[in-house]
Amino acid sequence: MSRTVSAAVIEDTEADAFSLTELELDDPKPGEVRVEIQHAGACHTDWHAIEGDLPAGRYPVVGGHEGAGVVSAVGDGVDTVAVGDRVLTLWIPACGTCDLCLRGYQNLCVERESTYASTLPDGTCRFHRDGEEVGQFLLLGTFAEEVVVPERAVLPIPDDLPTDLASIVGCGVVTGFGSAVHRADIEVDDTVVVVGAGNVGLNAIQGAAHAGAGRIVAVDPVASKREVAETMGATHTLDPTTTDQAEAVAGITDGVGADTTVFCVGVGSGDLIGDAYDTLGPRGELIVTATAPDDAIAVNPVDLITTEKEIKGCLYGGASPRRTASRLIDAYLDDRYLLDELITARYDLDGINDAYDALLGGEDIHSVVSVSVDD
Repeated sequence: MSRTVSAAVIEDTEADAFSLTELELDDPKPGEVRVEIQHAGACHTDWHAIEGDLPAGRYPVVGGHEGAGVVSAVGDGVDTVAVGDRVLTLWIPACGTCDLCLRGYQNLCVERESTYASTLPDGTCRFHRDGEEVGQFLLLGTFAEEVVVPERAVLPIPDDLPTDLASIVGCGVVTGFGSAVHRADIEVDDTVVVVGAGNVGLNAIQGAAHAGAGRIVAVDPVASKREVAETMGATHTLDPTTTDQAEAVAGITDGVGADTTVFCVGVGSGDLIGDAYDTLGPRGELIVTATAPDDAIAVNPVDLITTEKEIKGCLYGGASPRRTASRLIDAYLDDRYLLDELITARYDLDGINDAYDALLGGEDIHSVVSVSVDD
């Protein structure tokens, strides 16, 4: 059996926007669940699939990888969720048994390759149109009224957490917080620079504050984002279009430089990463979470050696997305973490392209799309 759903699709590598269309959605197979997506986050990563910075693996493909809603059907063998449960989606459904998972790095699970192929783990998709399969971006495809995903790709959420807030936790919140808390080695009173004060960057700022950083410097060209960064814990803000980052950070630290710099702009480049590297002091660490397609990082190897600086990549928060998401939800419900301030606009599914126009133009920090509900 199948059902018809509305979805926002990237048609091919030549597309410059999402197309709204109707698709056929199969019932869940064993080990899978169907979720009615109530809200989805408009994350910059989805636009990378349009720009080609992060190819989807297959086209056409349903966009969206941040989502939350209600389980509407389960396949055979599913025992961790039931119909009616409220859940958020996770785009790497860790197996829990490989060496990396057992070491706590579920973000690097050996089964993550299907995520990048934009299929389910068995190599197929549950969306169809005119007899042809339609991919699910990063295994999910949350820009659809309903999706079918592996049981491991959903996380039950408390009844008192709204699905609009839950939808953004599954990627940007976990990624930013984890960049500072799990991948970086921040110590009490450290100086931390966060380059890019979008959704990921603002969560990195919160993470740095939770880790005990004494000075947190937010770098972003958009004044409104710098203002929000201060509410998240930034002690200093810089506009990189008018201020030399390295000189400013040196001034803040009496010439020493940053202990940690987290680079999380929407679209990076080798030169921009090099500028972030230059803010570091001796034995400082650069955490790179942003995509910089086909660019080499402009770093002087002599400086790298003589100062013992480090450059670290960071995927999905650098640890267990499931565990991090659960803990941050608990922290939010205990008034120890900020989520409401991250959502600066709301759109219906038919306004998905307006959402990305605003995001790319710097108007929105992070927006939420009402997919199967009317807000």
